[in-house]
Formats: sequence, C-alpha cells, structure tokens
Amino acid sequence: MKIRNVIIIVIVVIAIVVGGLVIWNPSSQVKELVNKIEKKVDPDSFQNWKEVRNDKIKLAEAKIALLKAKVAMEIVQSQQTAEKELDSAMNLLSDIKSDLISKRHDQIEIVRQKIGKAKESINKKSLDASENISAAIEETEALIKEYESSMKDVKNDEEELLNNHYVNLQAQAALLKAKLAVKSKDTYDQAYKNLEEAKKWYRHNNYEASKKIDSTSVEMIEEINEAQEYLKEKKDEAGVLISDILSKASELVKDNDH
Repeated sequence: MKIRNVIIIVIVVIAIVVGGLVIWNPSSQVKELVNKIEKKVDPDSFQNWKEVRNDKIKLAEAKIALLKAKVAMEIVQSQQTAEKELDSAMNLLSDIKSDLISKRHDQIEIVRQKIGKAKESINKKSLDASENISAAIEETEALIKEYESSMKDVKNDEEELLNNHYVNLQAQAALLKAKLAVKSKDTYDQAYKNLEEAKKWYRHNNYEASKKIDSTSVEMIEEINEAQEYLKEKKDEAGVLISDILSKASELVKDNDH
C-alpha cells in the first residue's frame, strides 16, 4: 500500500509540474490561439456596431419619410407636406455616420440625388415627382438590406430593444405602402400583400420562440386581418381601416422612440 501511495503522489506532483510549465511557458499552439483571439478583439467594434445599428434605424425613418412624401403627392395632394418629408429624409441620410458598408457613400449620394430630382419635379409641378420618390425608396430599401446583413449576427438585450423599434418602423412603412395601394381597387391585391408584410414585422417583434406575442402586436395583427377581409370583398371600408391602423402604428413608433 505504501509503494502504491508513493506512486500516486509522484504522479500528482508530475501533473502539477507539467501543468505549471504549460501555464508559464505555453506551447506555440497555445500562443498562436491566444494571438488569434487578441486579433479578433477590436476595441472600437462596439462603437462601430452601435453606429451601424443607429444608421439602420435612420434609414428606416428616411424610408418612412419618403413614403409619407409619396402619400402627400398622390393622396393628400399637398406639395408642401411632400417637400417637408423629402427634407426630413435628406437630413436623416446626411446624419449617417458608420463606414462599415461598402460603397455606402456612393449609394447614399444616389438616394440624395433622387430626392433632389423629386423636389425639383415638385417645384416645376412635373408629373414625374412620384416616380423619383419611388426610385429613392427603392435605393433606400437596398441600403437597408446591406445594413441588415451587417447586423444579422449581433444579439444582445440592447439590440433587441432597438430591434423592436426598427421592426415597428418597418411595419409602419408596409402600412404606408398599403395606404398608397388601397387608393384604387385595381391595386387592392398589392395592398393585401403590403398588409401581409406588416403582419410579418409585428410577428418578428416577438421573434423568440420562448417569447409570448405581446397584446399590442396581437391587436394590430387582428385589425390588419379585418382590413384584409375588406380588401377581399373590395369594400371601401378597407381604406378607412388601414388609415386607422396606420395611425396606431405611428403611435407605436413614437412610444418606442422615447
């Protein structure tokens, strides 16, 4: 038994010594692993992600401003309101700061040029004002997709809160598109699709499988379903209900922003 105990003690001592050598004199493989980890840690990365996240929200807000300008031109027929919304979109684009997106400056400049053309068309009372606004919306949506791609792997509590604000903005944008489409019964099918997109965003607000969908999202989805039934039946009430839902969506965005 004594010999066995001695052997065990020797083995333990050897293990401790070897472990200590590894800690104080790590192998080249360990050193290489540590170096790789250190290289991946960017002290400015958190700030960069915050900028990208905030810019994604600004782009969504610019998109809404552009859609409101289109509503002002095509439904409300208020050139003054349209110009105000275009100026708002231009200011939001000017405030974008992150530089993580390739060709970002060129793409933003394209959107700004489209907005400039739209304002010029409004001043000249040209018929292509709405067309230029639509082009600016498409370019903005393309930029948003790039930003979404950059943020797809970012998951944290703060990001979830801002994600809720972002998806409410996107839902509002979809409802604005539905409002534009419902002005004519010939485009009711498009309005229906826009409402489907809005519902997708409200469901996305509760994207975690373990998370119960909140009562506000449930209410919005139910009202959207009702509007879709009106659209199926080609009833004029569809437009009225969509406007009501849009007002509530706007309030949700304001609540998230505070």
